[in-house]
Amino acid sequence: SMVVAATNAGVINMVSEIEDMGLFDKYAPGFTAKCLIYSHSGGTHGHVNAAEALCVSCNYFFYMLADDDHFSLEDMDSTAAGLGLGVPTGIELPENVGQRANQETKKKLYKENTNWTRVDQVQAGIGQSDNRFTPLQLCVYATTLANKGTRYAATFLNRVVSPDYRQLIFENQPEILSVLEISNDAYLSYTEGMKMVASNPTGTAFKIFADYPIQVSAKTGTAQIGINGASDHGAFVCFAPSDDPQIAIAVFGERAGHGSSMGWVARDILDKYFDVGVKNDVESFENLLG
Repeated sequence: SMVVAATNAGVINMVSEIEDMGLFDKYAPGFTAKCLIYSHSGGTHGHVNAAEALCVSCNYFFYMLADDDHFSLEDMDSTAAGLGLGVPTGIELPENVGQRANQETKKKLYKENTNWTRVDQVQAGIGQSDNRFTPLQLCVYATTLANKGTRYAATFLNRVVSPDYRQLIFENQPEILSVLEISNDAYLSYTEGMKMVASNPTGTAFKIFADYPIQVSAKTGTAQIGINGASDHGAFVCFAPSDDPQIAIAVFGERAGHGSSMGWVARDILDKYFDVGVKNDVESFENLLG
């Protein structure tokens, strides 16, 4: 979402780099934030472009994007909505549509300090703050990225047939809910970055998909819960095959820690969908006579 919004707005392009300094302390002492690698080892990701930042999950890159004077809340918010975050999915059942971190949400949730600030925008830039999304919205988000901005309604319904299965009564047709214009630079940046998440040795899901026979595009995520000593929630989205997407998956694990742990669940689902590792040959004993 951030890569699309910032590239569409002309804030960055495919080759623009930001130097990861590890500790984002521009608004200290009131607010400081750390890149994940800085928290773990005191290191940084160095100079990274958008694709590389997605690959290694560089929070600092997105802190700096969100804090750019040329990047507005409207750019961020409208892009997130266009990708299906915090909006109805179109599913046939009642759903919680959640919320996006923006000025309207902040005024609704809080009685004091309701003015939107740069710190709010920096936190929202990595998906934290008051963002609240459902797993189904995350799956719609992944499909919309795969479809270069075309967002389809989510559905449980494929078709309706007669009790004897002889007559097709109704067949559900794909419904387009919205189309978000995504520039070629933005599309190439996030698709390359999501491929690298699963295929580059520095990628946050490389250990899961390094030997996978199908190219997977993925993104890991961590939802902080603000309880001392408690593990964060883990989120993982992907689509595959990368260059001809057929399936999108979202996995969310409460207190699962980093989202990479949820990638193993996604791999199991992909195994079933693509019959990875399943023998299709007829067993020899089935052809024996007598």
